[in-house]
Amino acid sequence: MNYVSVENISKAYGERVLFENLSFGINEGQKIGLIAKNGTGKTSLLNILSLTETPDAGQVNYRNNLKQAFLPQEPNLDPTLSVEETIFASDNHTLRVIAAYEKALKNPNDTEAMQKAIDRMDAEQAWDFETQYKQILSQLKLDNLEQKVHLLSGGQKRRLALATTLLNKPDLLILDEPTNHLDLDMIEWLESFFKQQQFTLFMVTHDRYFLERVCNEIIELDEGNLYNYKGNYSYYLEKREARLDN
Repeated sequence: MNYVSVENISKAYGERVLFENLSFGINEGQKIGLIAKNGTGKTSLLNILSLTETPDAGQVNYRNNLKQAFLPQEPNLDPTLSVEETIFASDNHTLRVIAAYEKALKNPNDTEAMQKAIDRMDAEQAWDFETQYKQILSQLKLDNLEQKVHLLSGGQKRRLALATTLLNKPDLLILDEPTNHLDLDMIEWLESFFKQQQFTLFMVTHDRYFLERVCNEIIELDEGNLYNYKGNYSYYLEKREARLDN
């Protein structure tokens, strides 16, 4: 199932052209790693894909009702909130399902609305949301739920943004350097989490081991052209060398 179609997008800053007429698609279940030299447009491509930036030409078409979440390198968090308050202040679909259920509880005579709310809670696995977010925060070593965001280190803020993004349970997860500020245990946990949750992923990371273990496809942006490799990082290295030889 096609999730996103990127059609002939271009981006330039003044006379500096990053890329022109790039096209590719993202399908359900793909875990794509984007590789390019520094300064050639990786972040701009992620921003355009996540709809936080507009291309100079071309368009990005999302499947109707697709849930997308984006983890940028510099997260924008409210400094006045606590760690736990940040989770509940996010635009989280599960939280909306829980709110609808709590509203239905106030009118128990409306059995149809109550049943719909219960069915949505079941489908979203929302009954255990508190357990879920506390487990994720614990894995990312954010155990002080009352600590204010403005007191967190840069690495802690980044991990809080990652937790919030994961808890959104998106269909498509777009990540810019997801392993930044993670220790080895956290990275191994994140790899396992991705396997369990079956996210569709599009990411940029300098962590080659993470690419190797998580991604099943590599897209390389090289001198303004895109090259697709239907395999992990080792497969990419092998086929890229063959391409350059030819």
